[in-house]
Amino acid sequence: MRDGTETHARIRREAMRLFVARGIDAVSIRDIAEASGVRPSTLYVHWPSRDALIADLFATGYAEYGRRVAEVAGPPAPFRTRFAAIVRLICQFEAEDEILFNFLLLTQHRQLSGIPEGAATPIEIIQQAVTAAMAGGEIPAGDPALVTAALVGIVLQTATFHVYRRIGKGLNEMADQLVALCMKVLS
Repeated sequence: MRDGTETHARIRREAMRLFVARGIDAVSIRDIAEASGVRPSTLYVHWPSRDALIADLFATGYAEYGRRVAEVAGPPAPFRTRFAAIVRLICQFEAEDEILFNFLLLTQHRQLSGIPEGAATPIEIIQQAVTAAMAGGEIPAGDPALVTAALVGIVLQTATFHVYRRIGKGLNEMADQLVALCMKVLS
């Protein structure tokens, strides 16, 4: 008996690709099945609904993204050094897997409410680092949530402009500029 791992992975990838290309509301189970080379009923073997598939794709991708940010944010180093590494990681993440990155970016507003409170999300990890840097006097004191929003906004709004072709370069090509802009916010 086959374990379905390959089919499961293919469905996940094709679903993300379609959601990014067309938008969530414009993609049906039938569209995903057709792109994946399976029958629509096969999707229901893996997920009870299209919304469950979307939630699973987001939760899995966002958790991995959080894990990677935590790895970079964790080692002892000055905050500015760690934050620059986080920005570069985000830029690299977009270059490594543009479909996953764009899926997370474009679906976050619908999906973040489904992430359990207290989960180690990329935003929580960054905000904890900002809070600690303020407490340690590495950056000016202020509202950690506001500073986190400003820093993350620089990177994610740039990514959004790239998705909608308002900026032609990928994040990796702009990593130095993005780090410099973030450092200005921290001044």
